Amino acid sequence: MIQTQVRVINKHGEDVKHDGIEVGEVIVKGNGTEQFKNRNDEGWVYTGDLGTIDSNGNIHVIDRKKDIDTAETKISSVGLERLLLKHPAVQEASVVPVPHEKLGEVAHAFVVLYENQDATEEELIEYCRRTLEFSECPNAVTFMDELPKTASGKILKVQLQGEN
Repeated sequence: MIQTQVRVINKHGEDVKHDGIEVGEVIVKGNGTEQFKNRNDEGWVYTGDLGTIDSNGNIHVIDRKKDIDTAETKISSVGLERLLLKHPAVQEASVVPVPHEKLGEVAHAFVVLYENQDATEEELIEYCRRTLEFSECPNAVTFMDELPKTASGKILKVQLQGEN
């Protein structure tokens, strides 16, 4: 008999709220997961997928976990993008890792502001610092008229990494 359990957890290992908003990593446990090396002592496999759970218990995978690996912590680009999008002036945001001599990588945010809205790089970084640890915030912000996208509308993060 095949039995599988699925959870979405935050960075502290706690289940995310079933609100369709809070993002966490999807983890699974069940028959056939014994061979995975990214399995913890309790048998949970960390998939590397980021998702939400809605009020009906449905899981929505929104992206792969694209960690920005700094010397101090791993940063979720998706989580940082979602935070930036809560700022009233920000229409679009994309965060990519950029090399850093001492820290390995740091977060660089690319932002499109709403028409007739203003924000500075310092303001957006400070906005992030109100919620996140210093090391989890963008190191820099670049303002753009539009983000590069594929024909289907997906942001071309590889192209943004070349912008630095």
